[in-house]
Amino acid sequence: MRIAIARAVSIVGHPVALISGCGLIAASTHGASPVQMRTIGATLLLLAVVVVGFTWFQVKAGRWAHVDASARTERASLNLFLATLLLASAVLVWLVLHNLHMSVALVLSATLIVAALLLATWVKMSLHVAFAAFATALLWPLLWAVAAGSLITAAVAWSRLTLGRHVLADVIVGLLLGTLAGFAYDVWLG
Repeated sequence: MRIAIARAVSIVGHPVALISGCGLIAASTHGASPVQMRTIGATLLLLAVVVVGFTWFQVKAGRWAHVDASARTERASLNLFLATLLLASAVLVWLVLHNLHMSVALVLSATLIVAALLLATWVKMSLHVAFAAFATALLWPLLWAVAAGSLITAAVAWSRLTLGRHVLADVIVGLLLGTLAGFAYDVWLG
């Protein structure tokens, strides 16, 4: 039962879900128009579809054993793809939509993934936890939302440890870097 709960938390707390939901809440809080909200939502959905397509293709081509990219080489190729996709998306969002907030969030997201790549020799940074912490910071200054996000981040950290996907050091590094990215977002755009 504990493992089933941990899997459910890990799925609900997946970076795509948390960043998308919190990004939309943050955009709404900062006065985004309905058209901007639809554009942001469509952009995030398109990014999610591209990532799912990439992972599916890797499995179908026999390069990966499973879409979760658990093996070190699978994770490295996924992270390289994600960092490139996010940086390219940040540039496109800026050039086409002129949305500074979303561009900065995408750059910081890519930075988290690059950090995971650079630290891979020493630690398998939990990107689930990093993005949960980052998503929570996007909700500032909505204190109720930050409190809820903090609880979700704690639950995601628990799930990653319970499922044996990470050790405590991986989770702590993810939490620290995700929080730092969120702080950078707030300072940059605050």
